[in-house]
Amino acid sequence: MSVFRKISSGKSKRRWPRLTVDLNQPWHRTYLGLALIGLFVVGSVLVFTGVTGYDYTESVNFCGTTCHSMYPQLTRYKSSPHSNVACTECHVGPGWQAFVQSKIDGTRQLIETLTNTVSRPIKSPVKNLRPARETCETCHTPTSFKDNIVKNIMHYDNDEANTPILTSLILKMGGFQESTGHSQGIHWHIQSKIYYIAADEQRQKMLWIGVEQPDGSLKEYFSRDLIGMGQTDFVEQARKEGKVREMDCIDCHNRAAHYIPTPEESVDQAISDGLISHDLPYVRSKAVDLLSKTYASPEEAHAAIEKLAAEYKLSPAGAVSPDKVQKLQGALTRIYDTTVFPDMNLDWKTNPNNANHTPTAGCFRCHDGNHVLADSVGSPQGEQVISVQCNLCHTVPIIGKGDEMVVEAPVIVGAPPASHNDFSWTIEHRNVTDAEKQQCYQCHGQGFCNNGACHNLSHPPDMLFVHPQIYQKTGGQVCYTCHQNVTCSRCHAGGVFGVTPQETPGSTAIPPTPMTPATP
Repeated sequence: MSVFRKISSGKSKRRWPRLTVDLNQPWHRTYLGLALIGLFVVGSVLVFTGVTGYDYTESVNFCGTTCHSMYPQLTRYKSSPHSNVACTECHVGPGWQAFVQSKIDGTRQLIETLTNTVSRPIKSPVKNLRPARETCETCHTPTSFKDNIVKNIMHYDNDEANTPILTSLILKMGGFQESTGHSQGIHWHIQSKIYYIAADEQRQKMLWIGVEQPDGSLKEYFSRDLIGMGQTDFVEQARKEGKVREMDCIDCHNRAAHYIPTPEESVDQAISDGLISHDLPYVRSKAVDLLSKTYASPEEAHAAIEKLAAEYKLSPAGAVSPDKVQKLQGALTRIYDTTVFPDMNLDWKTNPNNANHTPTAGCFRCHDGNHVLADSVGSPQGEQVISVQCNLCHTVPIIGKGDEMVVEAPVIVGAPPASHNDFSWTIEHRNVTDAEKQQCYQCHGQGFCNNGACHNLSHPPDMLFVHPQIYQKTGGQVCYTCHQNVTCSRCHAGGVFGVTPQETPGSTAIPPTPMTPATP
């Protein structure tokens, strides 16, 4: 006990040294000045490194290279129209709350990277992506009215001459007209409030669509299968679980900065840019066929590309220029390396592009004629469905092929006639009389009807029964000049019938062009 008291007593007598600064003393002033300078230097370094570190963690290079699992997204980002927009402007956003949340998410991603548990591929869509009204609409104004846009799309045929095919159409952008208070065209979807419930993570299969009316009520459209099965009570449960999503820009423009083009698109663009010579026989079909295959590694793909180049090098002397073959090999290698990422299980098939309706459903996710207004089921006046009319969003495509590349473009004069309200009129109009043709010429002109890409196709009387065989011979590139994917799906609910490879003279067996309509 006495020892304890002694120790306690000793501790109680300890005193911290007293610091006294007397500025009358020269050496006090010197030490104080040095201390302030040291604090300033240390503080400046901390501030500089903190700001620099913050800027780096918000940079494109950090997102795409330090987080190495994101390098495919960085590759596609660099070639996108948004390559001058920093990743964080869309994926993080301004303010300290967004910053803190992004660092929390980043910590999780860092752990996944260190433990090699990163999702391959990176899942899309991003669930916690900020609403488009806080990102896209800081630069774009889809709610304001925009004029029509003329769009030209260049394709190439799979024949020996790689014949060019030019598709021209007018996109009806539309939007909100303040002077009239009306919304129309493609951007009607943004001005209006539209809600939906999807059955899958990638939002490709729509179960329910609700369109808000001026009085606040909803027009509810259900997938026809659910209507028939009486399964419509899931909507309230989906609302409770937060699964009802309001449509915004990202629901259509979901690959705006990370789009991976299909082999057809990549090869067509390379031919248009002169990177692949159209003088090489069957180069379009052979290149698309090569890039459409699955390879175990980039080295295997590069070997296949080299083999194709070697085939052209073995052509008769003078038939193929060595420079064109070398450019072909370089172009195909670049296309593969920037569109296929085997280590991340990512290619053009992984993430559907909803801005178009080819080769994936896109617009036809809702506009398929298969989503029925609940109140109209069994109605004597007929069921009301979400429209599948092609000319709601664009004019009928005009196709020029080879020597017939130049065709007369359509003009939009007033409202379309009643005969145009159903998409099938593109097929039925061939039966019009000579007198009725004069009415057609008032809008389209006679040159429009001389479109050889459409009117050189002969349909036998028993077309309904023989079209599978005809499709196998001609491929979707011809059939889908007039018909859309949604046309086939009305009868072929389980998918379009299988297609066997067709023989192309002077080449190996090449499957027909995948079902790719000419419209965007």
